[in-house]
Amino acid sequence: MRRHLLDKDLAQTIALIWLGFLVAGVVAWLVYSYWRKRHPPPPATPPRSYSQQLQDRLTAGRVAGKQKRRGGSNKSNPRHH
Repeated sequence: MRRHLLDKDLAQTIALIWLGFLVAGVVAWLVYSYWRKRHPPPPATPPRSYSQQLQDRLTAGRVAGKQKRRGGSNKSNPRHH
């Protein structure tokens, strides 16, 4: 007895669905590449030097000032009952 693998109509439908996915992917890739050529990304900013980064960190520390601690230790603030 011979095995019946696939129905011809079903195989053709599955093949057309896969072909549709493939065509949709290629079209999407072409549209994206066309759009990227017309809208290039902005140029990357050059990395800042170490001295510029250090100056920013020092300025941020001066502006913020020293923060007060809210709690403190038990030795400096003993509880009175």
